[in-house]
Amino acid sequence: MTEITSTSQLQQSAAATAQTNLASNFDDFLTLLTTQLTHQDPLNPTDSTEFTNQLVNFTNVEQSIATNQNLEALVKLEQMSQQNLMGATMINYLGKSIGTNLNVSALSDGEATWNIDLGSAAATVKYDIYSQDGSIVYSETTEGAPSGEQQYHWDGVKSNGTPADDGAYYLVVTAETAGGNDVSVGYSFEGIATSVETVNGEPVMKVGDVPIGLGYIISVTQPKTTEPSA
Repeated sequence: MTEITSTSQLQQSAAATAQTNLASNFDDFLTLLTTQLTHQDPLNPTDSTEFTNQLVNFTNVEQSIATNQNLEALVKLEQMSQQNLMGATMINYLGKSIGTNLNVSALSDGEATWNIDLGSAAATVKYDIYSQDGSIVYSETTEGAPSGEQQYHWDGVKSNGTPADDGAYYLVVTAETAGGNDVSVGYSFEGIATSVETVNGEPVMKVGDVPIGLGYIISVTQPKTTEPSA
């Protein structure tokens, strides 16, 4: 399994940025202080209490930033711990049949199928298929569809007539009754878990080419096996 690393570690933290800015400001403050002391009137020197208060303020800000850095480190450790726990849990699902209510399916060898469930009979149904980057690749509208569970098949040809690459795709169904009312649409997907991978810093279960997060898994069952004939 790929080592899980939080994406937040790849970004400079707010506390670290504040620490850098403070160091730059402190250097400017010392330069101004030195300049002011060099050019002050010996007969009317600047009150040292003001300089002391400013140094104390800088110290307090620095301590606050250090505290925030420690808190950020603890949050990152907690996030990594949770991700590792999720990954360890997913490993137990390998080889099992995973069910989800995501509107996802895998295109393979020019074929993709989605399981949908219409809450009532529809007069018009629009099918929009999206790639993983959120781009719409195919769209069509049909007339009439019965209520209940059914399947939608796609031959993998995009709206521009070119074949789509194999991988995960998402179907959005918009259905209306003859009276113009929206029809509720449910989705389901099931397949054998083949691997656990890290995608964008998060552990996911791969069912073929389809990534599924732990929070989207609604069922885990042993796959059905065919008994050998006597």
